[in-house]
Amino acid sequence: MRLNGRVALITGAAGSQGRSHAMRLAEEGADIIAVDICRQIDLVPYPMAAEDDLAETAESVKSLGRRVVTAVADVRDGAGLQAAVDQGVSEFGRLDIVSANAAVTSVQKYSDVTPEIWNTTLDVNLTGVWNTCAAAIPHLIATGGGSITITPVDVSNALLCLSSDDARHVTGTGLMVDAGSTIR
Repeated sequence: MRLNGRVALITGAAGSQGRSHAMRLAEEGADIIAVDICRQIDLVPYPMAAEDDLAETAESVKSLGRRVVTAVADVRDGAGLQAAVDQGVSEFGRLDIVSANAAVTSVQKYSDVTPEIWNTTLDVNLTGVWNTCAAAIPHLIATGGGSITITPVDVSNALLCLSSDDARHVTGTGLMVDAGSTIR
């Protein structure tokens, strides 16, 4: 139980990568603050998670004997995200790990990506990551530290490793979980 007694905030937790993060960290003892927008965004051509999916993530975390607080919030809305983070910290009394996982992109070939799509993707991703960090960092500072990782199981395992004491001396570097694609 490498994360016993720790609390992890995971955005985009209602499905896919976010749910995988929640489950993997809960398996290692973390309690979870699970946040997701839980609605479709017009620019996204694939189905996004709904509130039922967030409830399923919560039940899966509980089935592992861990506590969970859920919130429906859009990471692009700083005040809404702050309220969600504050609710979780109020419930658990601390925040140790942040996975700013929420982001959406179009699924298409790179050559077909227009500047408008690229700019929208950057705005959604960067705004969501910024708002997540702005909401969470004061809580990490208040408890004397913690970790933030910014985004199925291979990536969750990397998040687990970086969030545990196993990586306490890993600083100032990026971890590529890409099966070697950056060196090909």
